[in-house]
Amino acid sequence: MSEKIQFFLPGPTYVLEEVRQAMTQPMVGHRSAGFKAFYLNLSARLPQLLRTKGDVMVASGSSTLVMESAVVSCVPSSVLNLTCGAFSERWHKISKSTGKDADKLAFPWGQPVDPDLVKKALERKRYDAVTLVHNETSTGVMSPVAEIAKVVRESSDALVIVDAVSSLGGAPVETDAWGIDITLAGTQKAIAVPPGLTVFTLSDRAAEQAARVPFRGFYTDLLNYRDKHREGGFITTPAIPLLYGLDRQMDVILEEGMEARWERHAQLQKQTADWAAARGISYAAAEGSRSHTVSCFLAPEGLDPQALVKALSARGTTIGGGYGDWKPTTFRIGHMGEVRESDLAALLVQIDEEMARLAAPAAVGA
Repeated sequence: MSEKIQFFLPGPTYVLEEVRQAMTQPMVGHRSAGFKAFYLNLSARLPQLLRTKGDVMVASGSSTLVMESAVVSCVPSSVLNLTCGAFSERWHKISKSTGKDADKLAFPWGQPVDPDLVKKALERKRYDAVTLVHNETSTGVMSPVAEIAKVVRESSDALVIVDAVSSLGGAPVETDAWGIDITLAGTQKAIAVPPGLTVFTLSDRAAEQAARVPFRGFYTDLLNYRDKHREGGFITTPAIPLLYGLDRQMDVILEEGMEARWERHAQLQKQTADWAAARGISYAAAEGSRSHTVSCFLAPEGLDPQALVKALSARGTTIGGGYGDWKPTTFRIGHMGEVRESDLAALLVQIDEEMARLAAPAAVGA
């Protein structure tokens, strides 16, 4: 790949020129035979991305749409929301706003979800579902989903519903092997397609539970999505250009190979960690739970992280500032999607230069 990447947000991420060009194909009717054939070909490859033998559906909308749809469709009454950052907190806000009996098991920002404490919570009360975020974009924390899902399955009959928005395509996500009932992810992060699509799974167990929920809405009814998907289409007009982009990007992803893609992201994380360690820059995320796709750092003493973001922007380079409660104290580097080691190396040099400049005392008489 010859494209130089200077865009390192924790999402959306850089989109390859060939993917952008694929999105310019002529418009077609979404109920046409040609589009149906296109979609069946695309959807046949998506299970490789989510590591499942089941159906993978696509929704036109942000991941929050499918998060809310999962709660509306598949939670008859009670849900346990595991939180450790801003996006896992969103699960709880959705659950409360849709009238569910929602409990929150909260972990400190910067710390992962502890499977042992999840087990204890499940021993105290029965839940229809447990929600969690695999990779917390706001803090750069990756929670041990495999272990958490195992605990949920062994301790209860609750569904396991996972937001894998900033991990899918950049870190191992094993829907079937880990026993996840719903895995969902927007395409704008490690998958490296523009925002506007969400891919998701629906286990037979989840579908059976959804069938017992009387009012699932229309746009939020995951059974509706599944049924239309199996017919080779969508419940409403989809974002056709984005589907063209996803189709081309799936070629890129599968040509690289899922394991190779995971390893590349792991090496990008190591490259970033080595740089930080050499400069005494501290992670905001606990050691042993750091994301493969986004690094969140505490700003060194005397450095305004927003000033660093602005200084890099003036050079044509984009990184992320802090998010939510951590906005004043952290900055984030998204090393996901199609980022290569050379792209990241160039970014880290620029950060070094700008941190030195911002830390330098003002010139006399300036």
